[in-house]
Amino acid sequence: MKRIATLVAIPVRVATALALTGLILAGLTFIGLLPGAPGATAANAAPSPAASLPEPFQQGPDDTAGPLRLDLTQLSPRVVTSTGPSTLTFSGTLTNTGDQPIDDLVIRMQRGNALQTEGALRDALDGDGRADAITPQFTPIPGELAPRGQMPVRLTVPLRGAPDSSLALAETGVHELLVNVNGVPSDGRRARLAAVRMLLPVLSLPPGPGRAGPVVAPPPPPATPFSMLFPITDTPRRVSTVPGEPTLLTDDDLAASMAPSGRLGSLVAALAADAPPGSRVRAATCLAIDPDLVETASLMRAGYQVQQPGGGPPVPGTGAAVAGQWLDSLAAVAKGGCVIALPYADADLVALTRGGLGQLAAQTIRDGRQILSDVLDAPVTPGVTWPVGGVADDATLDEIASADGRSVLLSADGVDQGRVQRHSGVVPLVGGRLPQFAVLTDPLLTRAAAGPSAASGPDPSTGGAVASSTPAGTVGALSTQDLIGALVFRIEAGPIAGGPTAPAGPLVLAPPHQWAVEGNGAAALLTTVNQLIGEGRIVPTALDGVLAAGPSAGTAPLAPAYPLRSGGQETPTSAVDIVRKTEQEIEDLSSAAVPDSGVGATPEEAFGPLRRGLARPVSAAWRGRPAEAVAAASAAAARVADLRASVRVLEPPSPYSLGTSDAPILITVANGLPVTVEVNVQILPSAGLRVAPIPPQQVPPLGRRQIRVSAEVTRSGQFIVQAAVRTPNGELLGPPSRLRVRSTAYGTITVWLTASAGALLVVLAVRRVLRRVRGEPARTAQVGPATGPLPGSPDQAVPLSPEHPGPGPAGHGPVPPAAKTGDPFPDPLQPTDRLPVARRRPDGPPRPPGRGPQPPPRVPSP
Repeated sequence: MKRIATLVAIPVRVATALALTGLILAGLTFIGLLPGAPGATAANAAPSPAASLPEPFQQGPDDTAGPLRLDLTQLSPRVVTSTGPSTLTFSGTLTNTGDQPIDDLVIRMQRGNALQTEGALRDALDGDGRADAITPQFTPIPGELAPRGQMPVRLTVPLRGAPDSSLALAETGVHELLVNVNGVPSDGRRARLAAVRMLLPVLSLPPGPGRAGPVVAPPPPPATPFSMLFPITDTPRRVSTVPGEPTLLTDDDLAASMAPSGRLGSLVAALAADAPPGSRVRAATCLAIDPDLVETASLMRAGYQVQQPGGGPPVPGTGAAVAGQWLDSLAAVAKGGCVIALPYADADLVALTRGGLGQLAAQTIRDGRQILSDVLDAPVTPGVTWPVGGVADDATLDEIASADGRSVLLSADGVDQGRVQRHSGVVPLVGGRLPQFAVLTDPLLTRAAAGPSAASGPDPSTGGAVASSTPAGTVGALSTQDLIGALVFRIEAGPIAGGPTAPAGPLVLAPPHQWAVEGNGAAALLTTVNQLIGEGRIVPTALDGVLAAGPSAGTAPLAPAYPLRSGGQETPTSAVDIVRKTEQEIEDLSSAAVPDSGVGATPEEAFGPLRRGLARPVSAAWRGRPAEAVAAASAAAARVADLRASVRVLEPPSPYSLGTSDAPILITVANGLPVTVEVNVQILPSAGLRVAPIPPQQVPPLGRRQIRVSAEVTRSGQFIVQAAVRTPNGELLGPPSRLRVRSTAYGTITVWLTASAGALLVVLAVRRVLRRVRGEPARTAQVGPATGPLPGSPDQAVPLSPEHPGPGPAGHGPVPPAAKTGDPFPDPLQPTDRLPVARRRPDGPPRPPGRGPQPPPRVPSP
């Protein structure tokens, strides 16, 4: 303890601690883990509760966090009153997030003075306030906290009493409360290692210690008319489908969230328990529901599929029964009071309008009201729109007006009020094309419900100690504590001092659309509202009645104002650009749909879900997460591209065989959409093939059609042509198909070459005939033995004239001369006379002419 006493930041003295032991034990209770207990070891390490929370409520890592994390799960009482407990108790879990053991742990609860101004309250919400007006002594935590280890903590402190042993409350108001944990890491010095801050509202003081009685509080201000918006939203998880396809979700987190122990399930259960139909709290509460969420739940109860994280075919979902039960519970709660419809998928209307998608923004408003009314079978307040953040520019207000948006729920920061900032009222709006009025919501209450916009750095006034955190803006039981404190502050402050009379209208609590709250936090808020109503501090006011009545006569109109900080929070333009191109693709695809075809779905049934699905990538759930917004927009674009690609020309397994030059080509067009389409089929120009124009073709839903295409082949062989399907606007649907064509017909060039070769052959043949007829004598040759000597021999026969014919063969007389026929190609099989062959005798003189051949002499055999 000497080491502790020497530190200026933690003045703990051994003597003081011993002297106050009895008092501390009487008014201070601590329950932890003894040294060596298994709960304080690393074996009991657990991940942060935020690690399992669904987006967008998952808390990111805090760069300023220390080696310890303190998660508070209970605080009692939430509002201090004279009839309530005289002590303040909190409980939670302390986790060592570092890799070094920590010992000499001490803890205390301290507070600041009552906050007097709205600026001081905003500083407290941001973590810039001071909570060191009352700093009781630290209470030791027994044991050492191992790396990644956890231990439960519970501390009870008297609300009134001595400053060193209690919170020493002496006045009503809203105080900043700080739970402070100090310790000594094994390799460091003592410092503040964890701290959690929150607001503690004090309506009246409880009795003090001993005989001190309750402090008489000043009379409360007149009761304030009060209305509360209660958002029920979640991150969009449904993938756009067409009729005939199963419901498809990106994950199965909704099944866990809609369970009784999940966020959405406990939220509806808190409404049913603490704001039942007919109650005062329900009269002051108006549910603001995302139509896409309830439509998804209605589809889930009939069965659905879930995409696998690593790809692959979808798997069946597990939350069909849970979704149905949750939807029935919500419908029962909704029928008991005011209900307004958020834009479909909680779309960012300003981002859509600025991105050139004003018609889509108006469609999300109109479709949202109709879908919510149909699914819940409950009346929905007409003509009202609540944009994201409660702000809208002039162009967006015009789109809202075109969607029957005569009334708008705007933050008081969303109108130009001049010097004095009102936080409530019903005022007409100027500058719009159609008359509109706004019901103003309190921006301070919205800020308290949303939590800090950025993490705070180390506090230099505490020697660089870790910054304090707040449960506001997280999913936890204490997430609404700052909101409860801000609500009490606003009610106790009363009307604006020195300001003009505010336009008639209730104080409207409007949490952010994507409100990080679960059942316990919602129950605490609803219980506080009921308590304030019971004490006469607020009067429940039905918001639907305010919207129906409109502004009072003579109320001065105000101009809308769009804060600069709101522009920086919009859905990124890169995601909006993708959505705009996807919308153009859907409109082009729908132009091919045949209305009233009598077969399949109607064009609205087929393409309406796709149009509404474009709102999911620009949902308010993606604000602050640009990468996720772009990914969602890209996924929607890929889905539409797949549907367009389902209308295409099928590639045959084998080539087309064309035997003639004018043989037709039979191609098959497939339609994967549930609606009849009329498309233009086009065969792209190719060398060797000419195709006649193809008239528009109608293809039945989920069917095929074979088309006979007139074609002319200009060359033979095998080649590839491309066939494509286009919409009536000329845009390509599926990717072009490659068709293989094999032609055995003669092309034009081949025919000309063949004809030219034939003509050349005829010319050469005629030329040869003419030359023979004109220039070569006839030959009268005979085939046979010669009758005279060979030419040039001594025995050469003298040619005979016709008047002196020589002897013929075999004594038949002279051989007549052959007649000239003029045939250049005589028949070789025609009988001809043999020419005489002159032979020489082997011995002796030549034979006398005209005697014929003599047989050779006989040779006697031996």
